[in-house]
Amino acid sequence: MELEILARKALDKLKQRYGLPKSGFIAGGAIANSIWKLVSGTPAVINDIDVFVFNEKIEVFDEYDRSSLFRYADKDLKYFDTYSGISWNTYTKDFYTIVSADRDGIFNYIKYNSNSDRPELILNSFDINCTKVGYSIDEDKFYFTKEFEEFIKTGKLLVSSTTTPSHTAVRIAKKSKELKVNLDEFELKILCHILTRQFSDQNKKCFKSKYKDMLVDNWDILKDYFVLQRDKQLETYVFTHFNLNEELYYLRPTKMNEHDVLNAFNTGSNIFKDNNIESIYTSKQFMFYIRNIYGNEELTNMWTKLSYFFTDDYVDCEVSDKEVLLLQNFAKYAPSSINTLKGLKLSEQISFINKLLEEFKEDPIIAISLLEKGNVGLDTEFDEQSKLLLELSVRKEIVINPKRADMILKPKVESDEFEDNSKLFDLD
Repeated sequence: MELEILARKALDKLKQRYGLPKSGFIAGGAIANSIWKLVSGTPAVINDIDVFVFNEKIEVFDEYDRSSLFRYADKDLKYFDTYSGISWNTYTKDFYTIVSADRDGIFNYIKYNSNSDRPELILNSFDINCTKVGYSIDEDKFYFTKEFEEFIKTGKLLVSSTTTPSHTAVRIAKKSKELKVNLDEFELKILCHILTRQFSDQNKKCFKSKYKDMLVDNWDILKDYFVLQRDKQLETYVFTHFNLNEELYYLRPTKMNEHDVLNAFNTGSNIFKDNNIESIYTSKQFMFYIRNIYGNEELTNMWTKLSYFFTDDYVDCEVSDKEVLLLQNFAKYAPSSINTLKGLKLSEQISFINKLLEEFKEDPIIAISLLEKGNVGLDTEFDEQSKLLLELSVRKEIVINPKRADMILKPKVESDEFEDNSKLFDLD
């Protein structure tokens, strides 16, 4: 049965039993569990129905704002050049902050501010695949994520977001019981790894007594993987600065099995026995790697060289060693170009670079500088006037580093992969 039809049936049952508000975005467990009941026959556990209500649009995300009940930010990396080589920082793309949550019967009205009114942003913040579905009352439209569609097909619980790893560990154990589905050890390993790292996009480390009670109810699933810790230092800080007297807890990984003791790890990479994981610096990037790259030898090798560029379905063609090295050198010696090239498929990147190098073959540093500045795109058309204007726009960058073309296009290779290193890329 098509998912849309299932969702409509589940919504009709919710309407008959509880009615619906006049507006808002219903998302999460209530509607997800109702759909799963139609698929599996498992009774739907409905404690409340979350209705997200867009309050106002704001442009600036304040990650230190303690007045909000919850904050979510979709962060990404931006690359730039420094004296020590390639560097990066994180920046916020989309975000929302919950400003109030009011209960009215079965309905939990959640008001939020955001830089976007797209309902998908709410679903993207959910941490488990089985909850990532929603219904817009105003549009009479369902929003399905790929993760939720996969859960409906397979019945397999997967971690989707790890910005709140301690909470997620408790929640996914609870969901496995509610939905009567198995929880694979691999998902708990993911959370163990996250809890051994300090990723820049993690949101909350600790939870309050409410989650502690939930943890106790599901300790039979989690006890072999985690130890409950109380954070008295943070409790003191919260009391001193906000006059709140709260007990705060978090989960610390314990042994995975008799051979792997996580407490002895300097990093969490040993859990997965994959050296690439050692150079991953955000939980979002880690989850992308685990779901799309890990275990695939060909993609793992490609990631080692071109990790900066990877997005969904990035590798769409076969490429030569020479082309891979070209992209590597752009990332190494012109790192701002990563921001321009990322988002394109591998074939598009190669085509784009070759097009620019051909247009400016008399002075390839112009092409490189244009990629760094980001004022050209895959569909940019070139004529004599536009080429002159583009060249003038990057003249300053050319003066700063006139030798960059040789560094990128005529590299020294420390292997036997190429017989003639000096003519690795023909500029004629």
